[in-house]
Amino acid sequence: MEIFVARQPILTSTEDVVGYELLYRNSHKNMFTAIDGNLATIELLINSFVSIGKEKLSSGKKLYINFTRNLLLKRVPCLFSPDKIVIEILEDVAGDAEIIEVIKEMKQMGYTFALDDYTPNEYNKSLLPYTDILKVDFLKTSVIQRKVIHMIAKEHGIKLLAEKVESRNDFEQAIRDGYDYYQGYFFSRPIIIASRDIPFYPKDYLSILTELYRPEPNIDIVVKLIECDLSISYRILKIVNTMAYFTRVKVTSIRQAVLILGLNELIKLLTLISLKEKQGSSVVSHEIVLRSMVRAKFAEQLGNKLFQVETNSECFMLGLFSLIDTILQQPMDEVLKALPFSEELKQTLIGQETKFTTLLQLVIAGENADWDTLQKLAPVVDPINISACYENAIHWATKISTQLDEAKGQ
Repeated sequence: MEIFVARQPILTSTEDVVGYELLYRNSHKNMFTAIDGNLATIELLINSFVSIGKEKLSSGKKLYINFTRNLLLKRVPCLFSPDKIVIEILEDVAGDAEIIEVIKEMKQMGYTFALDDYTPNEYNKSLLPYTDILKVDFLKTSVIQRKVIHMIAKEHGIKLLAEKVESRNDFEQAIRDGYDYYQGYFFSRPIIIASRDIPFYPKDYLSILTELYRPEPNIDIVVKLIECDLSISYRILKIVNTMAYFTRVKVTSIRQAVLILGLNELIKLLTLISLKEKQGSSVVSHEIVLRSMVRAKFAEQLGNKLFQVETNSECFMLGLFSLIDTILQQPMDEVLKALPFSEELKQTLIGQETKFTTLLQLVIAGENADWDTLQKLAPVVDPINISACYENAIHWATKISTQLDEAKGQ
C-alpha cells in the first residue's frame, strides 16, 4: 500500500531552510484532494511520523502542520514534541474561550503557533497574544492589508511569514517589508515523498478496544491482542517513540509501550490510527502478515527452549518483524532505522551473527521443512519439538486471524 506526503520548504531572507510545511496528498498528483480536514490531518500525521518517518521529512527542521478546531480541542498536537512541530491554526478557527484555554495550555508546554492565511478580523483577534508567526498570503492580500498586518505583528512581537511567494519581485518586496520567513513556488513547489505502508485491517482494533473499555481491563490480554497484529504493533512502537513525553526511554516491547502510555492514551492512539486507515489490503499482503504471526509464535516457543524467559518478548518481535521488508518493499536496514529494537535484534534481522541468529535460522528452516538445517541444529533443539512448536504456531495464528475476520463481518 503506497502512501504520500508533500512538503514545502520555509526559508529565511538568505534562503536557508528553517522548516517544512507538510501537505496532505493521496497520490503522485501534486494537488490537494477534497477530504474532511480532520481526516486529512490525521492521515498526514500517521503517514509522516509513522510510515515515512520524521527525520526523512524534516531533515532536522521543524514541521509546520495544519490543525482543525476539532483536533486542537482534542489536543492531538500534544502527541508530538514541541521541538518537532509548529502548530498552524487554520483561518476558520475562531479564538473563543474554549480554544484559548487549549492554546494557553499548549503554550505552557512549549509549542509554537502560526496563524495560517492571516487577515485581521474580530474572531481571530484574541489569538494574537499566543501567536508566534503570522502567515500572510501574498497572492490574496493587498499592499494596504499587508501594512496593517505588519503593524499588528510589530505591536504583538510576532514574526511574519510570506507565503505564496511566486516571483523574485515578491521575494524582494517581502524582504523590504521586514518579513522573517518565506514560502512559495519561487523557491520550490511542494515535493511529494512516497513510501510503503503495512496493510491495516480496519476493524482488527475493535477487539483491543473492547478489552480496554471493560471495567477492569486485563493488561496481559491487551498486550497479546496488539502483539497479534503486525500493523498495530508497528504503529504503536513507532508512535510511542516519537511522542513528546515518552521519548525519555526507548520503548522496545508492546508491554512496555502499554504500561508507559496508560490505557487512556492507548485508546487515543488506537482511535487516531483507525481513523486514518481506510484502504483495503490485498490477499497476498494478508498472507504475508499471517505468516509473520506464525513466525512470531514459533520464535517465542523456540526462544523458551534456547533462552531465559525474559527474552520472550524479543523472540516474539523477531518473528513478527522478520518479513517486514517484504511487506513494505524496503531494505530491512532502512525499515529498522525507525524501530526501537535492541541493536542485537536489529543485527539479527539484517543477517549479522548474534545470539538470536540460531533462533531465526530454526524458524526459517522449520517453516521451509528444511530437515538438513534442522538436523545440523539438532544439538540445540530437538527437531521433533520444533515440528510441534510450528504446528502450535500455525494453529494459534490461524485462530487469531479467523477471530479477526469474524469481527470484520459483524
